[in-house]
Amino acid sequence: MPPDGPAPGSTGRLRELLAGWAAPQHRDGLALVLSSGLTSVIGLLYWVVAARLFPPEVVGVNNALISTMTLIAVGAQLNLGNALLRFVPVADRAARRLVLTCYALGSCVAAAAGGVFALGAAWWAPELRDAVGGAGLVAFFVLSTPVWTVFVVQDYVLTALKRALVVPLENLVFSLLKIALLGAGALVASGLVIAVSWMAATASVVLAVTAYLLRVLPAPARGEPPGRSPVRPRAVARFVSADWTGGLFTNAVEFGLPLLVLVTLGAEQAATFGVAWAIAYGLYLVSHGMGQSLVAHVAADPEALDAARRSTVARSLALILPAAVVIVPGAGLILSVFGEHYAATGTALLALASLSAVPNAVVTAALFGARVQQRRAVLLGVPAAVAALVIPGALVLMPLLELTGVGVALVAGQTVVATAILVRYAVARRRLTRPA
Repeated sequence: MPPDGPAPGSTGRLRELLAGWAAPQHRDGLALVLSSGLTSVIGLLYWVVAARLFPPEVVGVNNALISTMTLIAVGAQLNLGNALLRFVPVADRAARRLVLTCYALGSCVAAAAGGVFALGAAWWAPELRDAVGGAGLVAFFVLSTPVWTVFVVQDYVLTALKRALVVPLENLVFSLLKIALLGAGALVASGLVIAVSWMAATASVVLAVTAYLLRVLPAPARGEPPGRSPVRPRAVARFVSADWTGGLFTNAVEFGLPLLVLVTLGAEQAATFGVAWAIAYGLYLVSHGMGQSLVAHVAADPEALDAARRSTVARSLALILPAAVVIVPGAGLILSVFGEHYAATGTALLALASLSAVPNAVVTAALFGARVQQRRAVLLGVPAAVAALVIPGALVLMPLLELTGVGVALVAGQTVVATAILVRYAVARRRLTRPA
């Protein structure tokens, strides 16, 4: 009679699989993926509460304020988060000075960018200026934009210090705190309660995490003169220039496609694209979280990069593929929750956009690997190649296939670049193993 339960071989494979996820690199990556999921779900709840407590016009103005502030802050932080992710693990006792310098630089740029936007709002955002007032708009953007910049960067610092397990806890506290402040603010008759509650929660979390970081960041001992930093400012500047420029191409694909759809196909199709892309983009965030952990754990040991990168792709796909198996055949049913229009116009788009996250796992791992090696050509070239394939492809295909054309362009662009990367890796390995 065969024994009950799994065979010893199956048990061993299960233990090996679980042990792989327990490895520090993958454990931290999983924590970042969890953080993104929590933030998305509770963030949706926040706006549901706001919609119940305030009239639509108030929600609309505050949503525009927060969205615009977020966009400016993300651009103004100059990809310093990725720089800290790369250099903090090797900065030794200069790490604290490096982090504080990047905080100050990002905050100053963010405050200036926010101020410029607010001062010129009469030309490019007159509705916001009329709703908030000139002085109130300037005060909001000058104060809130640098706070959000630090909020974004500090997650990278926590990951670089191999404390990524703090990130989901931090974002959970932030999400719940802003809902609590929103409820309390509903008692105040002010049109800016939503935005103020959001930023009050952000500032509280920034202060708490900064206090924690000052305790754990390496610093010179008392009385010890500051030594020469192993991280050169010029190296950081070169890294940031390439990474930030490459990030512009990435943002053009990930955040520019909604505008292209609006201009080409109209508002109704843009609404469908926004919903479908929000779902599919969650799969892209899996690779991003795993890639951040890769840099934090390999920056001080670049020799381990090849194995770590392959493992990162495998672990990312272990999370993405099961989700894609559910989303692709169920795309119509998922979109029907939002309404008949979304299911009728976006089913193929959601299926294809979700599939594009599979080759994107290879592309993202290559980019984070290039951050470890400081390969500026890859940091700039790979995002530029993806943008050059996806955006023109979408513009050509949309008049023919409508939203399905955007999905085809996403799958094709990501697949072509991922294939080129895999071929490049195969050629490099063959050269290394070829007898002298």
